[in-house]
Amino acid sequence: MARLRDVAARAQVSLSVASRVLNNDTEARISPQTRERVMAAAEELNYVPDHRARALRLSRAGAIALIVPEVNNAIFSSLHQGVQEVVHDRHSSVFLAQLDTDSADARSVAEVIGHGRVDGVILQRNEHLTDDDLLAATQLDVPVVLFNTRLDGHVGSVALDDRRAVAIAIDHLRDLGHEDIGFIAGAPRHDAALRRLEGFRQSMTAADLAVHEEWIVPAGWEAPAGAAATRTVLALSSRPTALVTASLNAAIGALRAAHEAGVAVPSELSIVTIQDAWMARYTVPTLTAVAMPMRRAGARAATMLLDHLGGEPLTNELVADPAPELIARESTAAR
Repeated sequence: MARLRDVAARAQVSLSVASRVLNNDTEARISPQTRERVMAAAEELNYVPDHRARALRLSRAGAIALIVPEVNNAIFSSLHQGVQEVVHDRHSSVFLAQLDTDSADARSVAEVIGHGRVDGVILQRNEHLTDDDLLAATQLDVPVVLFNTRLDGHVGSVALDDRRAVAIAIDHLRDLGHEDIGFIAGAPRHDAALRRLEGFRQSMTAADLAVHEEWIVPAGWEAPAGAAATRTVLALSSRPTALVTASLNAAIGALRAAHEAGVAVPSELSIVTIQDAWMARYTVPTLTAVAMPMRRAGARAATMLLDHLGGEPLTNELVADPAPELIARESTAAR
């Protein structure tokens, strides 16, 4: 059976363009000639979107899948809890799975969830996936809701207010008297990381604080990347008095790097992180964090997916209520 990738190849367009044409996205800036070429390729290949083919079958599995990059990552526990609460109330169940490969497509995701075992998928993006990889991974025979990712050519996502979270972190450091602030950025391919980086630049500019490019280091979501990025900053002749990290795990790595360099936290370097989980209360010092509404967002993603299975359209939503919340702990102090 032909897949979206086959149609895109036949029409000599990207996956995103093929998806937008076949989903009748009228807002996309695509020429009539390209639209005709894509539609002709789909007709030649007898392409039928998999979710429609599945809809012709009247059976249901009675379960959805939550796919995350790493099932033992504490950040995802509240996300899972929010999803679980909704599916339980709707007399369904949730299947937790992991997709940690550097690349993915519909076949690899289908292998994770098992053919016919679930009615839909909530997918948390792996930091290594390109947009094309992610779009290919959504081409399943069940609907997919993306968590904290927006993707051209795909409708169905629930995002966190990443820019607002970073603004809260900057405001906290400013209130403590910090003006020289650096940023340990997330994975460059991940759009949530890009939103947090944009939020950092916007918040610093709005506060009339200088943005030092050498203090902005792309890293990743995990502790080793956070440690490596922090070592880079601490090796500079001129360095910030405070750091914002794009993720909690990266902040734990940053604490380790500061300790190794003999830099005292928070008297010499304050650290505040985006995202909160139980381990932030057990580091030394404990980590100041901006908590994101993961549980509420997980519940919203599950509700959207189950409602869609009942006939409602998928949408792209931002969870702005409740807002991100500052949890002040020991890793930040007055300048």
